[in-house]
Amino acid sequence: MPALAFALCTASVAQDYQAIFEKEWIEAKKYTTRQKEIWEVVFSEFGLPVELAAAVVFPELLRYSALQNLMETVAIKALYLQGGTRGADFSIGRFQMKPSFAEALEHDWMQIPLRHEYEIYFDLADNVYARRARIRRLDNPEWQCIYLALFLKLLYRRFPELAEETATGQVRFCATAYNGSFRDSYEEIRRRAGRRFYHTDFMPTAATVYYSYSDIAVSYYKKTNGDRFW
Repeated sequence: MPALAFALCTASVAQDYQAIFEKEWIEAKKYTTRQKEIWEVVFSEFGLPVELAAAVVFPELLRYSALQNLMETVAIKALYLQGGTRGADFSIGRFQMKPSFAEALEHDWMQIPLRHEYEIYFDLADNVYARRARIRRLDNPEWQCIYLALFLKLLYRRFPELAEETATGQVRFCATAYNGSFRDSYEEIRRRAGRRFYHTDFMPTAATVYYSYSDIAVSYYKKTNGDRFW
């Protein structure tokens, strides 16, 4: 599918997400501003633009702002430690990463030579010790950045054609993969781009309004960077 067709088929009716998520947007933007220098150091080590990384997780920063008083309890973490994702699979931290995401990411990372280049290795054992180490990493803001960097490195390695997309096209694709299964095919991830599954309600109801995760990511990117490449 040509890049133009991709842009057209994934375009939704234009919405002002900054107005829709006014309070959450302000808080999330403040957070990205505070973290920018730290993020630039982390992502530059992996040869990744901080503008892309920030846009990919910005919708999660909105969600975190909306749910910060309803974060998962220590008891739920204990369920994961004992039973793995079968016991509990929950979002952690500003980037709202789940243990299942980290597990898949670690597994795929350990299959490629880049692990030696960056000297980042993971214990893939299915036991409480490996799970405890994973939870500690997910609870650490710097490690969430590293996980995000590994996710992007894996994505561009698997799909080299992604680098040929426009800046917003790359943001849209990466955000869609982050919000769903990054192991899906290139075409499947592109097909999911405009679908509306994102919401900030703690428990969705019949009144819950759903949005496109990638639309929000692109909206943030364009408001922050315009249409320029990083």
